[in-house]
Amino acid sequence: MSRGARLASVDAVTRPQPIVWLRANQRAADVILATIVTAAAVIFHVLEIDNTEEFQPPSWWTVPLVVASVFPIAWRRSFPIRSGLFVAAAQIITALLDIDGTGFLGVLVAIYSLGAHSSGQRRTNAVWAIGVGILLLFIAGMTVGEVDIGNFISASVVLVTAFVLGDNLRRRRERADSLAERAERAEREQALIAQQQVNAERTRIARELHDVVAHSVSVMVIQAAAARRNLTDSPDVARTALTNIEDTGRQTMNELRGILGVLRSDNDDSSSLAPQPSMTDLEALIEAADDLPIRLAIHGSLDDLPPSVTLNGYRVVQEAITNVRRHAGSVSDVTIDVERSAAALTITVADDGRGAAADDLGPGFGLVGMRERVAAVGGSVNVGPRSGGGWRVRMTLPASSGAVRARSDDAAADTEPSTAGAAS
Repeated sequence: MSRGARLASVDAVTRPQPIVWLRANQRAADVILATIVTAAAVIFHVLEIDNTEEFQPPSWWTVPLVVASVFPIAWRRSFPIRSGLFVAAAQIITALLDIDGTGFLGVLVAIYSLGAHSSGQRRTNAVWAIGVGILLLFIAGMTVGEVDIGNFISASVVLVTAFVLGDNLRRRRERADSLAERAERAEREQALIAQQQVNAERTRIARELHDVVAHSVSVMVIQAAAARRNLTDSPDVARTALTNIEDTGRQTMNELRGILGVLRSDNDDSSSLAPQPSMTDLEALIEAADDLPIRLAIHGSLDDLPPSVTLNGYRVVQEAITNVRRHAGSVSDVTIDVERSAAALTITVADDGRGAAADDLGPGFGLVGMRERVAAVGGSVNVGPRSGGGWRVRMTLPASSGAVRARSDDAAADTEPSTAGAAS
């Protein structure tokens, strides 16, 4: 930085800025204005500047009246109506008593302040009162021949102009404040919407993580138990179980990488992320769950379903299988029936396990996740024990994109509560 630039920056910091200070200290600015105008009025009165025989000479009682007709403008912002009425009344009295000062300068400032710093019916009443008082004063002056119609017109124009200028300033200030408030409110609403979107995305990711981890870990636990039991007597069976654990772990890592990769991505290139599963992957899901006697029956085509329906339907079936593995105990039959119609996709997962009997794993978030997923696409779900023993999960999902959009707003009301049972 050059020497001239440094000096300019120093001057900008150290040079006094009275206008900026007066704007920042409005109360002090009003007191200074009132003091200057009052001092000028007292000087005019005491020194009898431009005085004639028709004005009262200065005395002990005239000076306070001159001060009272001007100095209350020090409260022109905090009490504009009261100070305006007081100044106008005191000025009318000094004029009637022929006391010289600064004329109507105090009234001019008070009228301007009424327009700039007050509003409503009380201001209107105050303006009418001041106007009537000044009109009566000029009528009295014209009666005795001290003023003429020209003085009345010129004074009226000046006072009305001062009021209009003050009122216009107030309207502009209120408009600017309103725009600033609207901008701030819009910014807050935008931040709230952004936070809601972040929370929704966190919930979605948590749900995906729960489905992937709970299902895969439960499979790995079963396979690890089988490997442990057969490690000595049937090493080939144990080797197969360990291989299944390895495959399941790798598949889980790939799915986790696909879910969490979005959070770490610095660009929009998602070509390296694995696709989300869908209803067409049910057979692979069931083949991976070889520890359960699962029968799958599909009626209708699953090719043209909305992506949100296929993903959430797959995840609910995955969660239902995980719950069977964790809570059903010994089962001999697990059925998954998928029926596609023109309007809906109906999925039923049923088992013949111990049903609503309590288990030692404790409740979790599986059923909550099921309802959230089904509600997200505008479907309905019923979870509970079935007649004859066992447990059943039955969901109905819309089969078209239009139905998904139309029903998603009422999804929470359509979701049927669970009757009993624990969830993973």
